[in-house]
Amino acid sequence: MSEPLYGHDLLSLLLEKGGSCRLEDLRAASATVHGPDAVYCNCQGDSFDFDGVIAFLGSKGKATVVDGVVSLGMAPACQH
Repeated sequence: MSEPLYGHDLLSLLLEKGGSCRLEDLRAASATVHGPDAVYCNCQGDSFDFDGVIAFLGSKGKATVVDGVVSLGMAPACQH
């Protein structure tokens, strides 16, 4: 069984892209690194697909999406 993927794993990919990129570029990077059907989770154990984890991260201030560009938010990511 593989290690679970957390939202901060996606934030790490975004950081590697300079902290901001087109949402579709992040989606492609996620599919390449984590697989096209990756399932992310949060610390409470809720599961998300790519779009769901982006929405979750946005609701927590960890990422923003404006005009198709995703950027790191102001809230820090959890550390696991």
